[in-house]
Amino acid sequence: MQRRILTCLLLLCIAAFTAAIWGSVDCGMRLSRADLAAEDALHLRRLIYFHFAVAQLAVVAGILLIYLRHRRWRRHYLIVSYNDKGLHLNPPGIRMPRARVSRCSLANMAGAKLPPADGSPVLVYPMFMLSGHSSGEKLEQALHEAYTRQGATEPNFFYQPVLGASPWLARAVAQMIREHLAAHPGAGVLVVAHGSHLPEPPPEPALFCRRLRGLLPGTEVALGYFNQSPEAGDVLRTMVSQHILLLPFLLTEGIHTSRDLPTAEDAAACGKTLTRLPVAANML
Repeated sequence: MQRRILTCLLLLCIAAFTAAIWGSVDCGMRLSRADLAAEDALHLRRLIYFHFAVAQLAVVAGILLIYLRHRRWRRHYLIVSYNDKGLHLNPPGIRMPRARVSRCSLANMAGAKLPPADGSPVLVYPMFMLSGHSSGEKLEQALHEAYTRQGATEPNFFYQPVLGASPWLARAVAQMIREHLAAHPGAGVLVVAHGSHLPEPPPEPALFCRRLRGLLPGTEVALGYFNQSPEAGDVLRTMVSQHILLLPFLLTEGIHTSRDLPTAEDAAACGKTLTRLPVAANML
C-alpha cells in the first residue's frame, strides 16, 4: 500500500511540474505582446516566478519520493556458508552493494551480524553445494532463532538456489578442465559428490555433470558419491578413459577430500592414472 501511495504522489509531482512549465511558457508568450499594459506585464512576471517556484518544488518533492520509495524497497543480501571456511565465497554473477551485504555461517550463527529488520526484502544465498536439510529447514530455523535471540523481527527472506546449482560454476570448472585436457588428451572426468540420506538425492551433482558434458563435448563425464550409491570407487573402475581427472563436488578442502575420495593407488589398481583437481567451489 505504501509503495502505491508513493507512486501516486510521484505522478502528482510530475503533473505539477508539467503544468508549471506550461504555465511559464504561456505567460512568457503573453508577455511578449506589444499592446500589453504595465500592470498586466507585472502580473505575468509574478506568475512566471510562481510557476518556476512550483516547478522547483515538484522536482525536489519527486527526488524525495524516489529516495523514499527506493529506501523502503531496497534489498539486503545475506550470504550463508556451511562453515567458517566458506565465508569468503560470493554468489557468482551477482552484483551486490557492499554496504548491504551480510555474511554468516550455519555452524556459527550466534554472533553473526545479520541484515536489519527494516521491512526491506533479504535475499539469502546459501553457499552450499547440495540442496537438502541443511540448506532448507535447518537454515530457516537457525535464522529464526538468531533473530529471536537478538529480539528483532525476522525480515522477509527470499531464498536463492544453492551454489552447486549455478551455471557459472560449471563454466568455470569446464575452463579449468580444458587446460588439463590439453596435457592429457582423451582424459575422463569423475565428479565425486557428498552422499545424502534424503529419499531422493539432491539434483545439483547430476545437473552439474549434464552441463559439463555440454561444455566439454566428447569428454567422458561420470558421477560418483561417497556414502551413497553409486560409489565413486565403483564408477572409477567402470570408466572407459585411462586417465581420470577427479573433481570433488565440494565447497572447501577438508576431511572428505583427505579421506573419502578415490586415490591414485585406487586408479592404479584398475590400470588407470588419476589427477586430483581442486574442489569445484575454488574455481569461482
